[in-house]
Amino acid sequence: MSMIVRVSLVAVAAGMVAFAAPAMAQPKIENNDTPEEIAKDAARDLKDNRFYNKPGATRAQYDADWQECRLIARGSRLANGTIPTYNPAIYNPSISPVAAGAGGLIGGMIAAAIAEGVQRRENRKRCLMIKGWQMVKLSDAQTAKVAAMADGDKETYFNTIVGAASVEGEIEKLDRFSPPEDPALKVAPGVAGTGTLWLNKNPAKAVMPVLEPGQGAIVVAYNRNNPAAKDRFGLVQMFRYDREKGDLAYQPRDWKKKGDKTTYVVPVPAGDRRAVYEFRIIPVTAGDYVIGGTTLGVNMPPQVSNCFGAPMVSVKAGEYAYVGDATPVMGAALADGKKTSVMVFTRNFAQAQAELARLRPELSGKLVEAAVANRATYSCAAVTMDRFDWPGAPEIAALAPASSEGGR
Repeated sequence: MSMIVRVSLVAVAAGMVAFAAPAMAQPKIENNDTPEEIAKDAARDLKDNRFYNKPGATRAQYDADWQECRLIARGSRLANGTIPTYNPAIYNPSISPVAAGAGGLIGGMIAAAIAEGVQRRENRKRCLMIKGWQMVKLSDAQTAKVAAMADGDKETYFNTIVGAASVEGEIEKLDRFSPPEDPALKVAPGVAGTGTLWLNKNPAKAVMPVLEPGQGAIVVAYNRNNPAAKDRFGLVQMFRYDREKGDLAYQPRDWKKKGDKTTYVVPVPAGDRRAVYEFRIIPVTAGDYVIGGTTLGVNMPPQVSNCFGAPMVSVKAGEYAYVGDATPVMGAALADGKKTSVMVFTRNFAQAQAELARLRPELSGKLVEAAVANRATYSCAAVTMDRFDWPGAPEIAALAPASSEGGR
C-alpha cells in the first residue's frame, strides 16, 4: 500500500527546522534509444525468479511503460510522460530541485541516493506499479523451471507472462494511494480541548497577517484528536501548480530583480505540538497549489514527493481556503497487527468555521471550503516518488480548465 508519508531519516537526525526553497525544473536529458535497445534494457526486470505482470498487456506495452518510468526516475520526463521544459536563462539551474532547495547535508544525501541508482530503480518500480503493473516473485521450484528453459522458450515465456490473466507467486502491487480504513487512524469528531491559532513562537510577532491585493490564504488545522497524534509535530508541504503545463510553477532566476512576490512554496508546519486543534493560516498568491508531501514528528522538508499524483487546491484572491485537518499519526497499531505512521487528512468544515470564528471573530464567514482534485502530476525530484489521493475527490482531468485569475 502506498502512504503519503515517510519519516525523513535526515530530519530525525538533524532535529531542527528547515524548509525547502522553490522546486526547480530538471534539465532535459535527451534519449534516442531504439526499440531494440529499450526491449533489451526492459528485459533486465524479467528474471528467472521475478517479472512484471499486467493482465491483458503485451510485451510492447511493458517495454514502453518500463522506458517511460526509467526516464521519469532519471528526471527527464514528467510523471505524465511529457518532457519537462528547462531554460537556465529563466529558471535557477540545479542537479536536483530538492537538493538545491533543502541545501547542505540533506540535499547532498538526496543527490547521493539518487546518483547511486538504487533509489532510481525503486522509483522506476513504483512508477510501473502506479501504472498498474505488479511484481511477481517466484518460488525456488518455479525459478528453477524458468532457468532451465532454452533461450527461445524463455523469450516466449516472458512475452506471454507479462500479460497473463493469472499468475502464481508472491505478488507485490500498489492499488491504494490513501491511508487504510482502520479504526486506529480515525480522527474523532469534535475538539478535544481549546483550539488555537498559531502565528509565531515569538508573541511579539504573533500578528495576524493582512492579505495583500491578489492574495488569498491557505488554512490547515492540525487536529490531534487521535491517541497516536498526541504531542506530534508535522509539516504539510505545498507547491504552486501550473495546470496548463501540468507541472509545478518555478521561480524565475531574476525574481528578486523583477520584484516577483509570487508564492511558489508553501510550508505549513505545526507550531504547537501540544495543541489539540491548531490553525495555521498562510497568505499566498492566488492560484493552484498541490500537496507535494508531508513529514511527521519534525518540521523538515519531505523526502517523498507526490509527483505521480497529488491533491490540488485552488485559492482565490481575498478568500481563506480551508484545505482540511492534518493529523500526524505515529506508530498507530492497525487491525492486522502492523504499525504505521502517516499524515491523515480529514475535513470538518463546520467545525473549522466555528472554531475560527471563536478565535478570530473578524474572520467569521470568510472561511471557504477549498475544492480538492486528485492526480496533479509534476516533475519528480525527491528520494522517493509517490502518489497520494484525497479520499473521494475527483480527478483533476474532470475539472474545467484553469482561469487566468490567480496570477500564475
